[in-house]
Amino acid sequence: MSAAVELRLLDVGRVTPEYLHAAYTGLAECLPRDADYGWLLTARSQRGHIALGASQYADAELDIQACRDAGIPVIQRRLGGGTVWVDDAQLCVFFILPGAGARAAFFSRCLDVLCAMFAGIGLAVERVGEQDIWARGAKLLGSGGATIGAAQVFGASILERFNTQQFAACVAAPSAGYRRWLAELLDEQMTDLQRLGVEADEARLRCALRAACADRWRVTRAQALDASETAAVVGAYEALTEPLESGGKRLVCNGIKINRQTYLFEDAGPNWLRVVWRANALVRVAAEQSAAAAVLEQCLGKALREGLVAGEARAQGFSGDAARRLERRVLQLCRDAGK
Repeated sequence: MSAAVELRLLDVGRVTPEYLHAAYTGLAECLPRDADYGWLLTARSQRGHIALGASQYADAELDIQACRDAGIPVIQRRLGGGTVWVDDAQLCVFFILPGAGARAAFFSRCLDVLCAMFAGIGLAVERVGEQDIWARGAKLLGSGGATIGAAQVFGASILERFNTQQFAACVAAPSAGYRRWLAELLDEQMTDLQRLGVEADEARLRCALRAACADRWRVTRAQALDASETAAVVGAYEALTEPLESGGKRLVCNGIKINRQTYLFEDAGPNWLRVVWRANALVRVAAEQSAAAAVLEQCLGKALREGLVAGEARAQGFSGDAARRLERRVLQLCRDAGK
């Protein structure tokens, strides 16, 4: 998409969770492959809800009963990525552009726009990996995307305030300790504009976002949707009310990704183990057996590699077989880390 191509700004305001996700899905489905325009859709969710990634399973990722008891809707979005919490304290942003170019280049362009937006409100940020924006050492924004119809779609939320406790309460947890660590990690590793001390009302955010887009596209304000666009959004809305996928595995086996560098894992079987992995090292550990915990504590901060845990276990009096079993459990537990 060239810099001269039109980008239509469409704000749908505060809408239901279903309509929020139906809006970008429907617009993408009916965008012509050869269109000389794209969309920047913004919205807020009237209600706090969980949005599952396209390849996730609700019963594997969530405490479904806790969600029901709290009256929290669960939406299976068409975009990739992990489980996210969305509520009224977030401005949701979706770029919908024609063509099926390289995903990495598409994400890079969208993230560059959002970095410029943050700079426009006086906040220094950095891109971390292919999908995240961080500020002052913590994740401020994550993103997900998909090809829908002939369009590429990129979605993200500008976190004014992030409700870590509510999100942690919805996630499937093998133990109370796991849920407590999850809430603590979210507080440590995630951030938002309020915690950063940035005062940015919606008008200021929108002004900065539009200015960042204007450096790359010819920006116009969208009129009302036409009949085909409206029908596509209605069709996407109806699809979102269908029963959720179930019966699969967690996206991150035995745990959850906190940000690109940090994961929480727990082996909840007999003699449970719980670990926090960060940048290829264990940084926090707990275990039912004190001897196993003592071994893992000596491995904190060291690159997790074959031989590390087993060597420390033997040094603390474990037999060769017991040392190898403990190491296999740890390496198996952390196998999804960094993906």
